[in-house]
Amino acid sequence: MLTPLPVQKWSFENAAHLLNRAGFGGTPDEIETLHQLDPEAAVEGLLHPPNAPEELGESRSWTEPENLRSQLLKLGQLKGNPAEMRKTLDAMEIAQRDEMIDLRNWWLGRMRSTPAPLVEKMTLFWHGHFATGAPKVRNAYWMWRQNETFRRYGLGNFKTLLRKISRDPAMMIYLDVAQSRKEHPNENWARELMELFTLGIGHYSEEDIRESARAFTGYRINLTNQQFRFEPGQEDTGWKKFLGHRGNFSGDDILDLIVEQPACPEWISRKLCRFFVADEPSPSIVDAVANSLQQENFEIRPVLQELFRSAEFYSDRVVRMQIKSPVQFLIQSCRLLETTLPPRAIAQTALQRMGQFIFAPPNVKGWDGGKSWISTSSLFFRDNFANYLIAGTAGHPNAPAALRRTPVDLARIIPAELRDKPGELIAHLARRLFQTQPNENQTQIFLAYLQRRAPDRGDETMRRLLHLMMSTPQYQLT
Repeated sequence: MLTPLPVQKWSFENAAHLLNRAGFGGTPDEIETLHQLDPEAAVEGLLHPPNAPEELGESRSWTEPENLRSQLLKLGQLKGNPAEMRKTLDAMEIAQRDEMIDLRNWWLGRMRSTPAPLVEKMTLFWHGHFATGAPKVRNAYWMWRQNETFRRYGLGNFKTLLRKISRDPAMMIYLDVAQSRKEHPNENWARELMELFTLGIGHYSEEDIRESARAFTGYRINLTNQQFRFEPGQEDTGWKKFLGHRGNFSGDDILDLIVEQPACPEWISRKLCRFFVADEPSPSIVDAVANSLQQENFEIRPVLQELFRSAEFYSDRVVRMQIKSPVQFLIQSCRLLETTLPPRAIAQTALQRMGQFIFAPPNVKGWDGGKSWISTSSLFFRDNFANYLIAGTAGHPNAPAALRRTPVDLARIIPAELRDKPGELIAHLARRLFQTQPNENQTQIFLAYLQRRAPDRGDETMRRLLHLMMSTPQYQLT
């Protein structure tokens, strides 16, 4: 059982930590607003955000299903004209690529500006847990629909979400469920369902994989409306042996039997703790969250409520001890600098270079996270990218239009009266960028920089100071 954080220990630093982990950080004013609440109210506001107008992009093409059957029929009519078929296929591929670029940009925009940061953070968590990639799915509507499923059910009941994902067209294509037949059941979904999504290796057998794969035969996609459909004629209705049970199990029956296994809450707990708490969470925290999952019948909200209210969540072993993921680095940096996202091509290329290209995880395992986020090349890129976020293309009047970006508005983050007060200036920026004060060695480095630039306290000096502070190891942590 986790220990509730005493109200008297609720601090600005702890409020910042909550916003960092349960969202994408916040400005000093946003943190202070949260700090003025008690811990219970602060957590409650994140778990139950006020209703906000949905920004689903209804006018965008990727929010509406297409008649893929009709498209296939038209392509079939072009079999005798290879040149025209190639032209049509190329046009479809370009349109699909452009839709995916727009979809990524839309989600980044939501993460940057959402009034419900935990909803988007949980969407990102499930996106990495139930990893599915656009390069194989090749359909922006299906990827958006899956993203919406994570958003709608991500803070609800895990069993409900698991059932939704078992019928999710993007997942069905990614793990070949849609091609599974009674005569030849495909085992990809059945294997990853247990290995990566629910139980972990060692808690099932090869026979369990084979038998459960039979239960998901008959799962199909209606190409006319792009929705899930069930094909009774392709269902294997024979008796199956699974996890020590025998019966004429359906796919839903298999899911029910899986979540009854003790390994399931333990597995989900470890994944949640690695995402929200630490790369190597303590066994006691993992066990406490697993017990809470069981007691709450896999309802996610009350589990996170207990975690975010706990003293363990705010311990020195947890606060500012997690490496920012590329998405966290991008979104939190834009929030702290109070600036907009870069042009969409730049933002998405940056995520790709830093190792977290959303809607395209490296494999079904998702991203490893933790120390894998940092390498010599990715750290060098983060350094340069931070400078781009701060300075834009100032000083580069001939920069291509796709790269153009105005510098941050320094007046929003640096009071004019602090420019000639080095100590106060550094403390002020540290409160924004680190949510705590740097150690003495770092402070001396920042002071030495300002001393070398004296008496210049112009915008260029301030931008370089920001870049210096964002290039520190401390800034890479959240």
